[in-house]
Amino acid sequence: YSLEKTGCWEAAINLPGKDKITLRALRLLNNFFKGEPFEGRTPLKEYRFYTILKDHVHSYLRWCEEEKGYRPTTIRYKFWILCRYDNFLHDKMLDIKNVTIELNEEFFASDTCGNRTSYKSTVREMLQYLFDFSILGKDLSPYVLKEPKRSKHLEIPTTYTTEEIKSLLGAIDRSTPKGKRDYLVVLLAAEYGMRASDIVRLSLRHIDWERNTVSFSQYKTDVPLQYPLLSSVGNAIIDYLCHGRPTEVNDVIIVSHDHVTRGKLLSTPTIHSIVTAAFRRSQIQGWQQKKHGPHSLRFSLASNMLKQGVGFQVISTALGHSSTESTKAYVKIDIDRLRECSLPVPKLHSHWYIEGKEDAK
Repeated sequence: YSLEKTGCWEAAINLPGKDKITLRALRLLNNFFKGEPFEGRTPLKEYRFYTILKDHVHSYLRWCEEEKGYRPTTIRYKFWILCRYDNFLHDKMLDIKNVTIELNEEFFASDTCGNRTSYKSTVREMLQYLFDFSILGKDLSPYVLKEPKRSKHLEIPTTYTTEEIKSLLGAIDRSTPKGKRDYLVVLLAAEYGMRASDIVRLSLRHIDWERNTVSFSQYKTDVPLQYPLLSSVGNAIIDYLCHGRPTEVNDVIIVSHDHVTRGKLLSTPTIHSIVTAAFRRSQIQGWQQKKHGPHSLRFSLASNMLKQGVGFQVISTALGHSSTESTKAYVKIDIDRLRECSLPVPKLHSHWYIEGKEDAK
């Protein structure tokens, strides 16, 4: 009915105002019939499948959820990757059966691919699924070449000093309800090193006001974590609850203030936008050339603790790592202490070295 009346079902872009209202009403009615929460807005982009994937992508995603235990965010990301892969093949007037190593490499090397490893693992797993369930007569997963192994910590992480963190917090206007929320977001990332996925899910039930603790299981690792409730954080939470947070919401502390999504959970990209906006208002020099999201504040917390002589075990506990091996990646931040471990370069007395030096002259 929607396709007949408006010409589409998912994408509201370039529709006349009357058709947008019709589409919006039909999608809300569909949410009601399915017992789903009402969506905040109609998607602006439609994800269509044209190859054989259109008949099997949803069963594959259900298999990923039930058998692999992937989280909803991972499922959505895989759906998006497979849609781009499907459209890539469709644009070349090909189907899955025509896949070759060269064709796959062309897709993975295209400008639309940001993370080759994630793209390759998803496409490889999908092709393996199609073969295992006899949808394809040939296993095409070997046509997705594996990426060479590289260290995850090749680059030196971005960090900010304690003075810069104070400047960042001081740049936020706390006189408005939204400003009180943004201040709390940046404070949680700076004082506790909390990930964006944990900030958006922080709930009133996670706070024990009598014992002055904040306890929750991390969304990424499911490892339980407990912080002391710092006075700065506790006061910021109370200030936001009393003078900023919308009243008609659940027990999640940090919520949206926008008219359409008022009172609903924020997304993790929104947390990044809040931190970036705080950097933009601050007087920190050169922040545009550095990473400036919530994770940079997490690295900064580890860096400043290292400078104060805090041990690995304490830092590992504070960051919620299940092993100190994960914390060792932060060693490269403390350049001054690494210099203390450096060894002098020995003089070489090799015949080949001297001969090479003379030849160079």
